[in-house]
Amino acid sequence: MTVTTDNTAEFLRLALPLMSRNGVPVTPKNFAVWYEYVAGENSALQEEINRRMTAKEPFNEAANDDLYQRFVSECDAAAFSRVRAEMRQLLREVGAALVSAGTDADRYGTCLTGTVSEIERASSIDEIRSLLHTLVAETRAIRESSNALRANFDAKMREIQVLQQELDRARKRAMTDTLTGLANREAFYEALDAAMTDSNDESQELCLLLIDIDHFKQINDTHGHLVGDRVIRFVANTVKRLIKGKDTAARFGGEEFTIVLPDTPCAGANALAENIRKAIADARLVRSDTREPLSPITVSIGVSCYRNGENMNALIDRADQAVYSAKAAGRNRVVGDLEYEMGHSLERKI
Repeated sequence: MTVTTDNTAEFLRLALPLMSRNGVPVTPKNFAVWYEYVAGENSALQEEINRRMTAKEPFNEAANDDLYQRFVSECDAAAFSRVRAEMRQLLREVGAALVSAGTDADRYGTCLTGTVSEIERASSIDEIRSLLHTLVAETRAIRESSNALRANFDAKMREIQVLQQELDRARKRAMTDTLTGLANREAFYEALDAAMTDSNDESQELCLLLIDIDHFKQINDTHGHLVGDRVIRFVANTVKRLIKGKDTAARFGGEEFTIVLPDTPCAGANALAENIRKAIADARLVRSDTREPLSPITVSIGVSCYRNGENMNALIDRADQAVYSAKAAGRNRVVGDLEYEMGHSLERKI
């Protein structure tokens, strides 16, 4: 296939939405796989991706790595050469447009200088009229050239904006838990890392909540996994309703949730945790299919407050230990990390 700027942009437009629809994170390796797929020159890769989509096999981390290793990594040299050729083509086209604009401007400048000199030497109205006619034609030509150049760059800018929007949507989907709409674990780590940096740089307080649904296995065993998923969504929606501003709520995994609370003191974090606990405990849920009421849903919540300079794992671990302390004390309660350290120490079984 002949490399052109148009088909390169088209491959970008096709690859990003496909990755987004199939839940594929936008990483350099994954993008290389799907760019190859839409380019249509790697038939073996196309067959394998088509087979996976037809069979509705998930494009999880293992599958994405397998596709890259089997169909793309061995072609890195060829892929690099192709991308380099595409970049050269793009630069040539943009450079040619700029050179053309520069040449037109130079010619127009020469025309102006020459016309001024000839007008000074002109001896009749007809000569001046002829010179002005030439000047008008040159002015019209440079204007049309400038307009064409501007339109070309405007079109390229629109293409870039569309691709940027696709990339933003794909990134958002890759950072979102599909069941709850909350941030996923990767997004949680990113938000917590940013909040810790801000806390160190600006001396802001920072707290972390870790929420665990009590007796969740019993809910699944009694009512089934579909009801279990609805309970998870209920807890997620309650959390979303009660947080605000810069807070980031995430599904940490299974029936666990986290909330990053930037610029929040320990007292405020504990108050929010208690509001969440009470809102969930006070709710009365009913199965939508049988109208059968569920037993009250409760959560145990651990609170940890950031200590300047500590690492992320230490902050998370203290919240985790506080959750275990809350469960050991009877569940359906909030425990802060200071309470845990002052007398609720618990040997954790792994």
